[in-house]
Amino acid sequence: MRKKDAALMTAEEIAQYNESLLCVPGEAARLWDLTRLRGRDVRWGVSVRRTSLRAKPTDALCPTRAGDRYDDPLQLTAVLLNEPMALLGESVDGRFCYAETSYYAGWVPAADIGLCEDLGVWRAAQEGGFLRVTGSRVTLCCDPYEPRVSGAVLPMGTRLPLAALPGTVRALRGRMSYDNYLVRLPVRRADGWLEYRETMVPVSADVCVGDLPYTHENVTAQAAKMRGEVYGWGGMLGGRDCSALVGDVYRCFGFRLPRDAAGLALLPGAEDVSALSTEEKRAALCTLPVGTILYFPGHVMLSWGVEDGEPRCLSAAGNFLPPGSAGGEPRAVNTVAVTPLTVVRANGKTWLESLTKIICIP
Repeated sequence: MRKKDAALMTAEEIAQYNESLLCVPGEAARLWDLTRLRGRDVRWGVSVRRTSLRAKPTDALCPTRAGDRYDDPLQLTAVLLNEPMALLGESVDGRFCYAETSYYAGWVPAADIGLCEDLGVWRAAQEGGFLRVTGSRVTLCCDPYEPRVSGAVLPMGTRLPLAALPGTVRALRGRMSYDNYLVRLPVRRADGWLEYRETMVPVSADVCVGDLPYTHENVTAQAAKMRGEVYGWGGMLGGRDCSALVGDVYRCFGFRLPRDAAGLALLPGAEDVSALSTEEKRAALCTLPVGTILYFPGHVMLSWGVEDGEPRCLSAAGNFLPPGSAGGEPRAVNTVAVTPLTVVRANGKTWLESLTKIICIP
C-alpha cells in the first residue's frame, strides 16, 4: 500500500539534496554534473534500453573464478533506459562507446545508445509530467508496428516522460489508449540518432504518476518487491547488486544516489558506529525504521526490523556463511533476501560486528 502521508522530505527538498551531491568526478559520495562538459568536444547520447557499462570494451565474461557465471569484475553497473551520457571515445571496432553518466564512466554498447546533439535534447524530452516504474520491473505489451518499444523491460526507478495527460484517449498504431498511459520512449534510429516514440503503459502496471511520497512505509514496500530475485553483480543477469538495490528503491522517490556502497557510506547524515560494541550496535538497530541504509566495507543493506531480539536486514547478497559459522569459504547465495545480521563473512565476523555506518536520509 502506498502511503500518501507523513512524507519525510518534499520533492523540492529531495531535488536540493540531489543538487548537493553534484561535483566533479573522483569523490565517491558525489554525482557527476554532466553540464560541465557542455561546449566541449564530446558527443552526447541517451540509453535506449537497460544496458551494461563495462570496464573494457567487450561483452565477454571475465570471471574471477573459472566457470562462475555470477561474477565478472569487468561489469561496472547497469544503465537504465533514458539515461543521458557524454560520449568521450569509441572502441577500435566501433561496437562500444566510452560513456560518462551521472554516476559512473565506462564502455557501453553503441547499439544501446541513441545519439543526440547535446544534453538539451534529452532535457527537452523530459519536460512535463512523467511515470516512475515502481515495480521491480515492468514489461510493455507487444507492438507489431514498432519493434523498438515492443516488449520493452523497464526496471524499478526508470523515468518515462508522459506524452499526454493521464486519461487521454487517442489512436496509436492500431490501438486506442483506453486504460493506458501514453509515454515517450527513447529509441535508436537506423542512422544511430535518437528519437522518442510514443507507446502505451497499462494503468494496471506497477507505475506511479510522478514520484512516490518518501515515507518509511513506501521504502519498505518498494524493497519488498525484490525479495527472492537473483543477485546481479553490476547489474548482471538482469539483477541487482547490493548498492543497485538501494539506488533503485530510492529512485522511486526522486533521489539520485551514488552507485557504489562506498559512496553511499559517505552521504550526508551517515553515522559512524564502528567504535560501538556489538551489543550497542544491536541496540541501535532495534530502534531504526525499516528501510534505513546500513553499511560495512563491501556491502550495503536495508534494515528490516527485529525478530527474536535480533535485527534483520534485506540485501542483495552474493555470499555469506550461516549464523554460528567460524568463517572460511562463504556459501554462494546470489539472492535478494531478508537475513539476520548474524550471518558470517569469510573472515569469521558477523555482519553486525562488521557494521560501520547507519545512513539516514535526511
